[in-house]
Amino acid sequence: MGCQACTRSVFWQKLGRCQRCIRQLSVLSPLCWVGWFIFYRHQPTTIDAITLFVAASSTTLLLVAHGIRAWQLRSRTAISK
Repeated sequence: MGCQACTRSVFWQKLGRCQRCIRQLSVLSPLCWVGWFIFYRHQPTTIDAITLFVAASSTTLLLVAHGIRAWQLRSRTAISK
């Protein structure tokens, strides 16, 4: 996806605009957290628990970044209209 207004990297051009990524993260983030809570909350120091915790944290942070960037883009277009 190319952005004519941005001269930054592809990551910044897609952040907040990639609906496929947002949908995937909206499913993966809760699944990871529920899986971690069900299977590993009693043994959080195992390698499996740490790996799932990092995956859950990463998906959540990327989803939040998409949300913040989408909000910024919407507010920017609302101001320019």
